[in-house]
Amino acid sequence: MNTGPLLALEFSTECASVALWQEGRILAAREDEGAAPSGRVWSLLDSVLADARRTWDDLGGIAYGAGPGGFTGVRLACGIAQGLGLGLGIPLFPVSTLECLTEVAPHPRIVVALDARMNQVYLAAYERQDSGWQECLPPRLCSPGDLSDLPDLPAGDWWGAGSGAVAWNTLLTLRWASQWQGTVPGLSPHATHIAALAGQARKRTTGVSPAAAQPIYLRQRVALTRAERGL
Repeated sequence: MNTGPLLALEFSTECASVALWQEGRILAAREDEGAAPSGRVWSLLDSVLADARRTWDDLGGIAYGAGPGGFTGVRLACGIAQGLGLGLGIPLFPVSTLECLTEVAPHPRIVVALDARMNQVYLAAYERQDSGWQECLPPRLCSPGDLSDLPDLPAGDWWGAGSGAVAWNTLLTLRWASQWQGTVPGLSPHATHIAALAGQARKRTTGVSPAAAQPIYLRQRVALTRAERGL
């Protein structure tokens, strides 16, 4: 197994980020405000390698935020990861952009929700156990009317994280009133979180081939029709 540094890409939100990780340590990280920085991504990648004093040939794998999230950014991260993986002959480590927020969650039970626009959120729930974080609600695309159909959460106090949880705090309080404790503001997916989870995954798996890597969209449509917008 190649134990060289993992290069991580996260472009699913309006803050694009890249990071380099090795042996439990972030070697370098860069951010760029602006969704899907297709014209700036190579500058970001070159900068993070230079900061860490590494070269492309040093890399042992590519991790990327696989989604769900912004369609263009998720597709861009997957495509760049595939190209680098093929060119360098190294494996890829796709990481859920919802699950990556467990890396910075300050509570043991977290509902992660990210703004999906069109009055919807991407939502999943995770609980910390002795073996690590366990998925309690699989990732899904939710409208306000879907909340009543969600399964009950396991017993205990639950907190929300992510832009969707903050925006929907009142709705989520109504859905899980006896368990909901509020939200943790200011948390969003970042390449450092992607890198850390991919580093853990590399201890258990050899990753996936570039040809097998796929984005996680959850939504097939990325905009409302004029009629649906009332135009």
